[in-house]
Amino acid sequence: METPADNMKLAAAATMILCLAAAGCQSSISPSAAERISPVRLEYIEEFKRIDRAGKGRITLEEATAYYSVRFSELDKNRDGFLDVAELESILPAMGAKSGKELLLKLDRNGDNKVSRSEFLVITNWLFEFATSPTELALGDLERGPAVTA
Repeated sequence: METPADNMKLAAAATMILCLAAAGCQSSISPSAAERISPVRLEYIEEFKRIDRAGKGRITLEEATAYYSVRFSELDKNRDGFLDVAELESILPAMGAKSGKELLLKLDRNGDNKVSRSEFLVITNWLFEFATSPTELALGDLERGPAVTA
């Protein structure tokens, strides 16, 4: 017997598949596989779709870096070259963080309580942890999970 929680999982999986299809991405993910995808990985898939504007199902490291560089500029409302907690709030949830402070702690490498452009661009590295190629990330890489390295 299906529970309400089971129905919600299936609805979320179906929604994700429809979103991928609407974005023009070819997806081999099944509803049962989508249920097992972590919320953080679902965030990565959404970000992938934003970067892959051509809908080709692949992005390069350069495309991702350019996207996040522009994103940084959009978020830096006071144009001081750094993101503070308030500026980070607008992109939540991100990287599994539920608050701007939590995201700041993940990104702030030097402990100055603000995020520089180079610290922000670390997101690109996190996204490409799923890649099976050092310079290109495919939608299927995200669907399968992190790349296994020897």
